[in-house]
Amino acid sequence: MKKILFVLIALIGFTVAKAQFATQLPLTAGDTTTNTGTASKIIKATGAYSGVAIQVKVAKISGTAGGTVKIQGSLDGSNYEDIGSSYTVTDVSSQTKTFYISAPLPPYIKVLETGTGTMSAVFTVYYVFRKY
Repeated sequence: MKKILFVLIALIGFTVAKAQFATQLPLTAGDTTTNTGTASKIIKATGAYSGVAIQVKVAKISGTAGGTVKIQGSLDGSNYEDIGSSYTVTDVSSQTKTFYISAPLPPYIKVLETGTGTMSAVFTVYYVFRKY
């Protein structure tokens, strides 16, 4: 009986501890923004969360980095609208911006990077959902 209780407490502790760390979306070939092109990542909110923190890291590969990063939401996964304000990318080797979105969350959240000029940059997305 003590062993079962110990295992249950350990599992609950592991679940709570795991929820505190961000998840990185895997990098794919389409995560590089070239010139005036775009790149995007989709996050699916599948639970009753009270908020999400999304951290975007933009790393310059070549050229003069610029453009914007913004968050968009959708109810159907096809039609997206801007959520909050956008972030202007500057010409540095690497930069990070964290966006905070509170409930109600749309089921589909898109992170969209749009380039400008002559550039090449890759972006990495981390997110963590919160329940309060």
